[in-house]
Amino acid sequence: MTDEELKDRLAIGDLLAACTQAGDARKADAYADCFAEDGVLQLDQAYAGRETIRQWMRGPSPIPPPKDAEAAEQKPAGFISHHLTTSKVDLLGDGTAKARTYWLVTSATGLDHNGYYDDLLRKEDGAWRLAHRRPRTLWISPDSVLHG
Repeated sequence: MTDEELKDRLAIGDLLAACTQAGDARKADAYADCFAEDGVLQLDQAYAGRETIRQWMRGPSPIPPPKDAEAAEQKPAGFISHHLTTSKVDLLGDGTAKARTYWLVTSATGLDHNGYYDDLLRKEDGAWRLAHRRPRTLWISPDSVLHG
């Protein structure tokens, strides 16, 4: 591994961590800045372009609030924390890379759901950015905040 490859891998790791923390905190500007200008966030629908991603992040949280007061006492809404685990990064050359990163999400209910990100990354203006991100959920707890 060359020094440049090592620097690229470290920069990609920093990008993945920054994106995760900005997303959990709903910091729209910091989150959107993790994406390339024409980047795509592929959820149930595709959000194409940094500004579209920024507007999506500024919208209501996809974590639904509890349906009633009793549920709110049992399952507080809004708290989630992504924890990145194993990450495999392949540098493809020409300023591109792909990565698969596994994650666990905790909430007030405990281990909430898990899955992985399939990412395509691109170096843009000397900085690594997400060109395409597709999260995949593998498991959701019956007590997940995602169930509302």
